[in-house]
Amino acid sequence: MQLGEKIKTLRLAMNLTQENTAQKLFISRQVLSKWECGKSYPDLEKLLAISQLFNISIDTLLKEDTNLQSHIIKQSHYKKYIGFFLLYCYSFVGLLVMLCASYAFLNLPVTMKTTDVNFLNSHFESTHTKDDTLYISGDLIPFFASYQGDWSFQTTEKTITIFMHRTRVPRAENHVLLTLEKDKKHGFDWTNKDIYFSDDTHKTLLYDASKKKLTFTLPETNQGGVGND
Repeated sequence: MQLGEKIKTLRLAMNLTQENTAQKLFISRQVLSKWECGKSYPDLEKLLAISQLFNISIDTLLKEDTNLQSHIIKQSHYKKYIGFFLLYCYSFVGLLVMLCASYAFLNLPVTMKTTDVNFLNSHFESTHTKDDTLYISGDLIPFFASYQGDWSFQTTEKTITIFMHRTRVPRAENHVLLTLEKDKKHGFDWTNKDIYFSDDTHKTLLYDASKKKLTFTLPETNQGGVGND
């Protein structure tokens, strides 16, 4: 006997109409009618509800109905595939979030240490229309470091202290080039001030005001004079 026939037989044995039975199973009468006609099958959850309603085991309901057995097997496989698909989706999203977080972390600026950069040269240039400009160039030494052109400075009566910043991006831009224009309004004037590159613990002298001398210099070609007002 097929499942639909069993449901109908059990329903009639309890003097239940399709409407009454559908209400007890929390389904529509049309769905129950399709089950009894063999046009569709209940899922595992509804099979359990049918078993409890008619006080009959699921094994007895499934017995002899090979079509229903095949349907349940396919449904089980389908749910398994859906589970794997969702697992892969969640894993991909998790990996994407981790990559984005890692990228954001790597791009956070940190203070560049004096030991992070190998200064190669420096020189002044001056024109008739602009104040003196100091160029300082070098290379980052750490592999996991990238210079983003970000720097700040502090001034005192006799010193200008420069603080540079870098990210942790591996070798994205390891060349350092500082272009420092004289700004008297904000105290950035090296006429009588030493220029230092500094971190929290060490300082590197870039320009000695008393000697009017740059620590790192290019060959004489293409260099302008040191600006002294």
